[in-house]
Amino acid sequence: MFSFMSCEDDNNNQQDEDVFAGCCSEDPAFGTNIDNLDQSEGGVISVSSIVTPNNDAINDFFGISNIENYSNHMVAIFNADDELVFETTNYTGSFGNTGNLFPNGEQTEFGITTYPDGTYKYIIIIEDEQTFYKSGYFCLYSGNPPIPLEEQNFSECLEAGEFDPIVVG
Repeated sequence: MFSFMSCEDDNNNQQDEDVFAGCCSEDPAFGTNIDNLDQSEGGVISVSSIVTPNNDAINDFFGISNIENYSNHMVAIFNADDELVFETTNYTGSFGNTGNLFPNGEQTEFGITTYPDGTYKYIIIIEDEQTFYKSGYFCLYSGNPPIPLEEQNFSECLEAGEFDPIVVG
């Protein structure tokens, strides 16, 4: 799993808290993932591992590809303390849609966010004639304050070929 480092240890050495620890993990966050769903007609369910809600239309929301093609679904998002911060049975999911997405916060000068930067956990459940259960992790990074590329431990979360200027710029 992952661990958080405190800002001070017993030797009074200053360390930054790593709020992004584990966000690129492919391990389930809650229980075992189950994929008995025939995804040939509705499309493969895939999730983004990084969210950068800076209003540049690139990774501004937690993307779940093809979720809108499965009517009986639930999406829940938790913070690092396992507190539920978002839940819906009508996630629009696709990149570019502006419906029921996470983060659904207020518009700020830095983008759409009222959630702190860090690692979040998700659960996706689809119950049709078959069952799909997936949980995992993703990073939310607003870019405020900016973290230099050489200090980011989440820039490797982007898939090959993806580009997000706030992360790799």
